[in-house]
Amino acid sequence: MKKLINLFALLILIAGCGNGNDKELSEQFDKLDRQHDSLTQVHSNFKATHNEMSKKFGDLNQKLESMEVQDSTIFEDIAKHSTILEQHDAIIKSHDEIIEGHEEMKASFNEKSEAEKKAQIDEMIQTHNMLMQEHQSMEEDHNMMEKEHEAIIAKLDSTGTTE
Repeated sequence: MKKLINLFALLILIAGCGNGNDKELSEQFDKLDRQHDSLTQVHSNFKATHNEMSKKFGDLNQKLESMEVQDSTIFEDIAKHSTILEQHDAIIKSHDEIIEGHEEMKASFNEKSEAEKKAQIDEMIQTHNMLMQEHQSMEEDHNMMEKEHEAIIAKLDSTGTTE
C-alpha cells in the first residue's frame, strides 16, 4: 500500500513537470518506465494474492457442499464473493493487457514526435493512476472477503452441522 502511495506521489510530480522539452519528456518517460516496472511487480504480487484468495474461496465452497447449512446469510456472502472474484479476474486481465501495451509503447517512444511523446506520457500517467486505484480497491475487497471467510468458517465450526 505504501508503494502505491509513493508511486501516486511520483505521478503527481511528473504530471506537474513538463514544458514540452524533448529531453525533459525523455526523463519523464524514464521515470514513468521505472514506475511502470514497480507497478508491474505490484500487479504480479496482487495476481498471486488473488489466486490464493480464489483457492480459499474454492476450498470454502467445497466445505459448504459437505455441510447442511442453516444460515442463509452464508450463501449470500458466498454469492457476493463469487461476483467480486469474477470482477477481479476481469480487472486483472485488463491490467495485463495495459501493462503489455505499455511495453509496446516503450519500444517506439524515441521514434515519436514531441507531441506524441507528451500524449503518451499523459496517457501513461492516467493509466498508472487507474491501475493503482483499482489495485487498492481490489486489495480492500480481498481484506473484506478474508475477514468474512474467517467469520463464515467460525460460524460453521461453531454450529458443527455436517451431514
